[in-house]
Amino acid sequence: DESVETYFNWTILDISEWSDFDKRLQQKTEQLAKANAQVEKFLYSTSHDLRAPITTIFGLVNLMRHEVKDSSILDYVDKIEASVNRLDTIIHDILNFSKAYYQRLSSVRIDFESMIHRVLAKHVDNPSFSRIHVEIKIRGDFSFYTDTERLEMIMENIIRNAVNFYDENKSRSFIHIYVNITEDQCVIEFIDNGIGIGKQFLENIFTMFYKASHLSKGAGLGLFIVKEAVTQIGGTVTVESEVGFGSLFRVTIPNNHKGRLINRKRQLRQLS
Repeated sequence: DESVETYFNWTILDISEWSDFDKRLQQKTEQLAKANAQVEKFLYSTSHDLRAPITTIFGLVNLMRHEVKDSSILDYVDKIEASVNRLDTIIHDILNFSKAYYQRLSSVRIDFESMIHRVLAKHVDNPSFSRIHVEIKIRGDFSFYTDTERLEMIMENIIRNAVNFYDENKSRSFIHIYVNITEDQCVIEFIDNGIGIGKQFLENIFTMFYKASHLSKGAGLGLFIVKEAVTQIGGTVTVESEVGFGSLFRVTIPNNHKGRLINRKRQLRQLS
C-alpha cells in the first residue's frame, strides 16, 4: 500500500455445487441416451414383429378369395383386407418414424429419377393410382448427396397423400413432381389437383397424429415424418393448398458437403 506494507487479499469460491450439478447433468444425459436407444429398439422390433401376422392374414385373405364363392362372405373378406391394409400402413409409419428420428445420417449420391419411380411403384396396386396422371421433370445435372432413406421417406409420404386424397370428381387427376438441382441444393415440388386442405388446418398438418380429413387411412404420422426427416437433413418444407383445387408441397434440401465439393471440382476442370 502507500506505506509500503504488504497485504494479501483473496477470494474463496466454493464450486462443489457446480461439480455436483455437472455430474448430475452427465448422468441425466446418459440416462436419456439409454432411453432413446430402448425406444428405438422397441419401435423397430415391434414394427417388424407385427408385420409377420399381417402377412399371414393377407395370405389367408387371398386363399379365401379363390376358394369362397359366397358374395356376402367375400364382402366380409374385402372389409378384413381393408382393415389389415390400414393397420399395415400404421405400422409402416411407425417404422419410418423410428428411422427418421433415430437412424444415423448417411451421405449418398441421389438418383432422383430412379428414386421417384421406385416410390411410385409402391402405389401400383392402389385403384386410385391408376386414375392419376403422373408427370416428372428433373432439371440440373449437378451431383447431389444427402441421406437416401430420409429423402425417400419424404417422397413416399407426400406422394401417398396425393394418391389417397385425389379428387374422384375431376375428369383428369394429376400429380406433377418437379426437381430442380443446383450446386448447393435441390428444390422438389409435388403438385396435385386433389381435394386440397382447408386453410384452417394448414398450420397443424405436420403435427404428430393430426388428421385434417376423415378420409385419412393412417395414424396421422405421414406428414409429421416428412417434417422430421426434412429437419434431420437440414431442409425445409412448405405447403400451399386450397380446398377443391389441390396442394403444392415444396421441399428444399441442402446439398451435402461431399456433393458441393464434387460440383466445384467439376466447375474448376471446365474452366481450366
